[in-house]
Amino acid sequence: MINLTLPLIGPAVQTMAVLTALLKRKPTLATLLHGPPGGGKSHLLDKLALALAGAPEGATEHPAIELVNGQSLTVDIVRGWRQSSSYGNLFSKWTIRRVDEFDKASPAARAEVLTYLDYLKPYQVVLATTNDYEALRGDVNRRLESRFKCFEVAGPSATEAAAYLTRLFDVPAQVAAEIVDGARPDGDLGLAGVNMRLCVEYAEAWLAAQEAQLLAA
Repeated sequence: MINLTLPLIGPAVQTMAVLTALLKRKPTLATLLHGPPGGGKSHLLDKLALALAGAPEGATEHPAIELVNGQSLTVDIVRGWRQSSSYGNLFSKWTIRRVDEFDKASPAARAEVLTYLDYLKPYQVVLATTNDYEALRGDVNRRLESRFKCFEVAGPSATEAAAYLTRLFDVPAQVAAEIVDGARPDGDLGLAGVNMRLCVEYAEAWLAAQEAQLLAA
């Protein structure tokens, strides 16, 4: 589970700034974030969705946000979005569709989304992620870029990740470095960045182990 109270880190911070600026210029947006797992794509879009919806501090969900995994996204769901688009949202001036793993949706559902985006109205956003951007681009002959604002979000550097764990979890620097080393993608050359979701899980597990040792002493 993503801890949405944690701040963003690494390239996700800049991507959030860009998306926020785009929304200030025009109150509608379709964005597709891609990159390695754990880089902060879902974290970023969840925080953006909550901010747009006007969710209170510390909230992790809001009725104005519809979240669906690509595996569950159907043609009927997307057609329902189109049919209801003229009515707005009862809970916010923004209507927010969140799609994780867009690559897992069927070709028919993905095509229906691209058509839906052609008629996206003001104060409606579609915020999607994928871990397989190249496959998606090939399937639709690069039509993605004409509908979505596409951004790559890599994980933070090892140095950034270790400093983050030390600052937010009070993990000793040596332990933080070991956690980060264990959260690098297989075969990593330093280009994809660190899997921060794993880093946070490992840090929380380390803290829990330390607390258990204290209780047992």
